[in-house]
Amino acid sequence: MNTIKNLVAVITLMALTASASALGLRLEESTPIKYFTKEDWSQAKQVAKTALEQGKPDETFDWHNESTGHSGSYTVLRQVEIDGRSCRDLLIKHQAGPANARGDYRFCQMQSGEWKTMGRAPSN
Repeated sequence: MNTIKNLVAVITLMALTASASALGLRLEESTPIKYFTKEDWSQAKQVAKTALEQGKPDETFDWHNESTGHSGSYTVLRQVEIDGRSCRDLLIKHQAGPANARGDYRFCQMQSGEWKTMGRAPSN
């Protein structure tokens, strides 16, 4: 469940980043999460989990909700080990309604097996 909570946190961060660059637009009107349905969230979370658990560098995992037209992708940018933990940097993209958002985030697997976001991924 922490993976889902962390993913929501990352998506929220992406939303804030996207809205900051959208001059003159209100936060809730300029981010995909405003338009996500429960089915969108379910698909996005499942694909994110697969990307984190099975993804290799340069591999992209897509989701698309046929009923809403909303979509997203998770691309594994890097796989690194930090302090003995397996970590992956993901490029996360989402589109819903008129809004698009993207961002690079680092996730590390904790001893419990859960993935936790470590914030923005460092740029190379």
